[in-house]
Amino acid sequence: MRPAFGVKASHTKQDSLVKSSRRLTALSLVGLGLVALMGSMLATGGSAQAAQKAKPAEKQDLVLSANPLLLMDVASGKVLYHQKANQKWYPASLTKLMTAYVTFRAIASGELSEDSVVTISEHALAYPASKMGFKVGTRLTVDNALKMVLVKSANDIAAALGERVAGSEPSFAERMNREAARLGMTATHFVNANGLFHPDQTSSARDMAVLTRQILLEFPQYRPLFQIPAIRHGKRVLRSYNKLLETFRGANGMKTGFVCSSGYNIVSSATRNGRQLVAVVLGASNTQLRSETAAFLLTQGFVRQDMAPGAGASIANGTQFGAITRPHDMRPEICPNGGPKWTPHVAYKVSFLEPRFKVMEPVRVYAGVKKRPIKLPLKMAQLPLASPFEKPVQPLKAQKGDVVRLAYLPRPKP
Repeated sequence: MRPAFGVKASHTKQDSLVKSSRRLTALSLVGLGLVALMGSMLATGGSAQAAQKAKPAEKQDLVLSANPLLLMDVASGKVLYHQKANQKWYPASLTKLMTAYVTFRAIASGELSEDSVVTISEHALAYPASKMGFKVGTRLTVDNALKMVLVKSANDIAAALGERVAGSEPSFAERMNREAARLGMTATHFVNANGLFHPDQTSSARDMAVLTRQILLEFPQYRPLFQIPAIRHGKRVLRSYNKLLETFRGANGMKTGFVCSSGYNIVSSATRNGRQLVAVVLGASNTQLRSETAAFLLTQGFVRQDMAPGAGASIANGTQFGAITRPHDMRPEICPNGGPKWTPHVAYKVSFLEPRFKVMEPVRVYAGVKKRPIKLPLKMAQLPLASPFEKPVQPLKAQKGDVVRLAYLPRPKP
């Protein structure tokens, strides 16, 4: 029987967080000796099967999965809670976090730029959805490609981006694996750039937290890419699968993933009062439980005194999170008839998500590379292209009593 954890309803949301925090029972973490997250539902909540049999009209307690979970403080690199953090898992589209990271590294080294051209190949277009579906030969910039990969989770664009960086997708996968080894991601191996199922493509909750922290600390200029809730291409608005971006206060990243064999995965980051936490949820049974579980973990990390800054154990020491074990294939449970089974919406007694709020307008993306030549107004067309003055114009000197003001520098592109 899987352990069931949860909290009970209270009069206000803040009261519910405080009371639920007090009710959570102390459980020892594997290898950490820390206090775990969960509560008195061990005795009274019943099993996951009992929750599934409850009438739809009745509100249910949140029942967390027995699959890998992890909560980490980004600044300290300390793990506040984990469950099976070293178990291998099929990462699905969480793979695209490494695709983005390798691309960021290539930009930083001067191999390409955000304005470099990505071309859609037959190999890239052959991948199934989720995809943009641009025809072979379509050209777009690296900047637009990254937005499509991280927001729409476009499999075809991820493959094309890998081809642009490394020449071919297999060569790109080799670079992904070199970066994973350099970062100490001991349970991780990549075969493709988009995360579509391959039996040899695996990662773990601990490894995904390591990668996420590295992205956030090494490339803070790209953080805005991960918090875009929607992109607009032409008349289409394509929303992120990370629902926390518009339902959890302070959410600012990172990525979701799904294939039948992995179940529903998410790496979610959020910042409150200057503190950023990352929650990793692997193998949730549906999208609602994935989001609720991530929100629950993040909330507990922000409100619990035993998870205050400084608590936890360093994520760098992977051996303390248990043995690296074989991945569990969730296909029979998630896709018993070949495709994802339908699951009804559950009304929980306490939800850590808010009604959807608007963060920003959809960010416009483009296919194609637009050339924008500079055109002079008609009345200025005959002006000489070079200055007729031989002597440079001397800048004005500030007089005594003048106030010298510096112009604001433009913000760098995300």
